Amino acid sequence: MGAPDAGAPAPLAAPVAPLPPAAAPSTVGFSVGPVLEFRGGASLKIVPIAQQTAIHALSPDAKSWIIDGPGNTVKLITPASPQGVSHPVWVPRALFSDDGKRALVFSTSDLAIFDVQSGKLLGKHTGAICNARFAGPNEIVFHGESKEADARFWRWAVGAPAPTPMGNPRAAETCHALPDGSTWLIESYAERWLLDGRTGGARALTPPAQGGVLSTAGNRLCTADDRGFSCVRYPDERTERVWTKPTSDTLVFDGGGTHALITYAGGPDTVRDSFALVDFAALSVRPLRGVKATSGSLFALTPGAKLLTIGSGSGLHVYDLERGQKRFAAHRPLYGNHVFPHHPRRIVAGTDEPMDLFLVDVP
Repeated sequence: MGAPDAGAPAPLAAPVAPLPPAAAPSTVGFSVGPVLEFRGGASLKIVPIAQQTAIHALSPDAKSWIIDGPGNTVKLITPASPQGVSHPVWVPRALFSDDGKRALVFSTSDLAIFDVQSGKLLGKHTGAICNARFAGPNEIVFHGESKEADARFWRWAVGAPAPTPMGNPRAAETCHALPDGSTWLIESYAERWLLDGRTGGARALTPPAQGGVLSTAGNRLCTADDRGFSCVRYPDERTERVWTKPTSDTLVFDGGGTHALITYAGGPDTVRDSFALVDFAALSVRPLRGVKATSGSLFALTPGAKLLTIGSGSGLHVYDLERGQKRFAAHRPLYGNHVFPHHPRRIVAGTDEPMDLFLVDVP
């Protein structure tokens, strides 16, 4: 297969009907579950994988990764290409397909698809990319980025000479999407759109939907303030009333948008220094006891909220939310705690940027 540059005119989009309004949105309440306390566990081992760089993606088998290269490039590192396959790019993001056979690199300049085993470039689309997802092992969906009303949503079967636009153009500055690309939330200025990634149909969300914090999965808009914590779920626009404790608007979602870590006022004052885990599927919230953060800490939830990780100047703190254990990977420092879609119990930890990177498995 060649490596077409799909910046040329693409096939015309078929007419797409807009999404209908949500039918009679409902409201649900959440229950408060038992406090989750953490007992001590064995120290975690760290395995060095790269030096003085930044990581963008980790393959499902953890044998390949995409990191920054020299200058404005990224490198696809694989067992067959340990020195890396380079691609020129500016401000990159990257993904691996679920089967690990394809890699996707996108940025403000283009989108490129690679065969992981050979490192071969399978196709390139020129233009600023707001976000992209694998809709299957051999199919990509992505949305362009623009401050003008000319950004398009595209679907591209790997091997086709060019992607196909779907739906109407719009301005798009931030784009959030489910891991399979089936639901998107698109934002620009005072506009927000809900987009169906299967058909390209979209609808503008009402003015009350402005503000709040969007999940990276594009399936929730949440509000956290002195009145508590609540969300609107998409696409059905169900209201989720989580609780009424004063809550910080610094939220941490897992990649699938199924869980969130919230910081709230656990005492009579309004100091947000307590933590809780929200499970949107179970309609429950569990306070976490014993979680501590220091100045400069970075938080992350692995997929399905199996692990909560907190980087620090002395090492990586790992709270095992499945097993109620607190574990530690010692290294000075390990501020970076990078989590990836296919790895519920694995982290790539890093030092100060540019980072020395270490693979951390949590048995």
